[in-house]
Amino acid sequence: MSHIAEKKPSDPGRTLALLWGTAPAAPARGPRPKFSLEEVVSAGIHVADTDGLDALSMRRVADHLGIGTMSVYTYVPGRSELLHLMYDRAMGPTPPLPEGTTWRQALRHYAELGRDLFDRHPWTLRVSGPGLLLMSPNSTARSEAVYAALAPLGLPGSEQYAIAATLDGYVRGICQSTADIAADFTGPDDYGRWWEEATPHLTALIARDRFPHLYDLWEQGAFEVEVDHAFGFGLDRILDGIERHLDAR
Repeated sequence: MSHIAEKKPSDPGRTLALLWGTAPAAPARGPRPKFSLEEVVSAGIHVADTDGLDALSMRRVADHLGIGTMSVYTYVPGRSELLHLMYDRAMGPTPPLPEGTTWRQALRHYAELGRDLFDRHPWTLRVSGPGLLLMSPNSTARSEAVYAALAPLGLPGSEQYAIAATLDGYVRGICQSTADIAADFTGPDDYGRWWEEATPHLTALIARDRFPHLYDLWEQGAFEVEVDHAFGFGLDRILDGIERHLDAR
């Protein structure tokens, strides 16, 4: 996973104030702002969704809004702060689960929410390091919900954290692979056509006597499993492992 390096790291206090809405209100004097901060953040998300995170700049956001670049800085101090706000907006709120939801159902639900975020906004996979260390309202609420599901299990805090980190790493890994494939092809059918073209050549190279196990899997169509099935299968095995750990305790 790549890290989006910022020329000027965000100021933690200022960034958290923007995220949590505790920044001082703008002076009442002077012309009324043409846009709200929410509209500026939405413009940033639009740029990243359309052209990728590398295309995101204060100038591109300004162009999308039809204002001067310097005007964007009156809403948000810089690109790093904008990324924090974009990620929080993209994540969105975490609605409560119905009463009686088991810990396993809850963890599956939150894993699927994470996958949905990365699938809808692939650029969020690249916001790492300081981009996520400052906890925003929505990411904090999501973390609280995950730990609320784990709390009744009686596990020490370190194990609860390890479970949450394992789930997050699994979801990110699967979604990163999907995003990498999508980035290499211009259309949804291009990937399939590319494999159709490559298959005759690979079949001639991957001989049974040289790669017997790989050949057998190839013949079984093991590598043609749908992503949804693969995601669900792996997630179930992680949850099975947690359940066995609980039984052992």
